[in-house]
Amino acid sequence: MADLLIRDLDPAVHEELKRRADQEHLSLQAYVSRVLGQHAGRPTIAQWLHGLDDLPRHPDVSGAEAVRDARADAP
Repeated sequence: MADLLIRDLDPAVHEELKRRADQEHLSLQAYVSRVLGQHAGRPTIAQWLHGLDDLPRHPDVSGAEAVRDARADAP
């Protein structure tokens, strides 16, 4: 396992991380390690956007039409 040192962390961020770790009954180290692991497992925005090109197109509905319909159904 590698080590990571974070300098100049905002005290409010540190307190929030500690609070969340306590809620999960984890040490701060275990909680931050889990959060970073989850984050690293997700695609970047660029990767996600690139992946949209690979999705199949719906032959009968345009994107603009779908957005209009969704807006019309929204409260």
